[in-house]
Amino acid sequence: AKGLEFLFRANGVEVIHGTARLVGDGKLLVQTSEQVDEFLASEIVVATGSRPAELSCLVVDGRRVLNSDDALDIVTFPESLAIVGAGAVGLEFATFFSRLGTRVVVVEMCEQVLPGIDREIAILLRRLMERDGVDFRLGAKVLGCEDGRLLYRNSDGSDGAVSVDRVLVATGRTPATEGLGLEAVGATVDGQGFVVTDRNYRSGQVVAIGDVRGGRLLAHKAMREGLIAAELIAGRRPRRAHAIPLCVYTDPEVASVGMSEEEARREGYDVIVVQVPASAVGRSLTLARSEGICRMTADARTGRILGVTMLCAQADVLIAEACLAVELRLKVDELGRAVHPHPTMSELLFEAAEAITGRAVHIINR
Repeated sequence: AKGLEFLFRANGVEVIHGTARLVGDGKLLVQTSEQVDEFLASEIVVATGSRPAELSCLVVDGRRVLNSDDALDIVTFPESLAIVGAGAVGLEFATFFSRLGTRVVVVEMCEQVLPGIDREIAILLRRLMERDGVDFRLGAKVLGCEDGRLLYRNSDGSDGAVSVDRVLVATGRTPATEGLGLEAVGATVDGQGFVVTDRNYRSGQVVAIGDVRGGRLLAHKAMREGLIAAELIAGRRPRRAHAIPLCVYTDPEVASVGMSEEEARREGYDVIVVQVPASAVGRSLTLARSEGICRMTADARTGRILGVTMLCAQADVLIAEACLAVELRLKVDELGRAVHPHPTMSELLFEAAEAITGRAVHIINR
């Protein structure tokens, strides 16, 4: 944050701390601690982000029932913790607390962790986290919290409960759009509170970027939208991007970009999918991190790389190369042509690309 404040000053950006409300015709009112000021602008960008989502059955009090913001302020670590939600945020906190000795139970309504991610990756991640002591209750809907117990109902209709010191609600995020006066500028808001925009991020009289637009609520997606919005406002041709990577900071990390096998088949592609174990790469052995896999999906007709999902050490770094391949619509031959240094984890992507065409060296070609 201090670094951003420095950049604001260096670039002549004025920062006003207050609560803003749009009133239309390029005007907005800002309530500061001292007064209400009116500002007029030719362009207004709404980038208010999101806040942790809440559950009607669990009242977040910041003490016994926490949200993801509260969890960052913990001073005394609980002996036991129930995490509601097995998405990215829930699993990252599960990894963090379990490694520090807290007994962690994750309760998730869906039947797999990381709903929407490649199923094989999700299954392996769950097994690795269970090995580290995380207890999963999948297909379970939370009913409430009573007498130190988190109550839930299983998919078969049976009821369950787990006794814990604290509960962390990690069920996603909601857009911070309430009270902005979006109706005054003709902006369209959907049923979940997200701003509906056109291709150039416009909605009514404003431009909206980041979490307020919906989709994947990711910082790097918001940053790219900010860059594109700035270029459009300045009258320049924007550098648009379509491949948005996802990273989940469990241990090992999960990273994904492009389409999964299921998504590609739904889109009508005849796909080839390969799965390369991390143990095939020498660097994983020197790191003593041989667990994990890389799954690559390609178009069987053209050889174009459609998507990559990986669970391995350094996956958050490796996914950048996969993102480049998906964004530039590279074929597996083109990725396989690039020399990947040895020993590095990057060889995992090389082996996956070569396996698509049956030319892998360190795994059996099938």
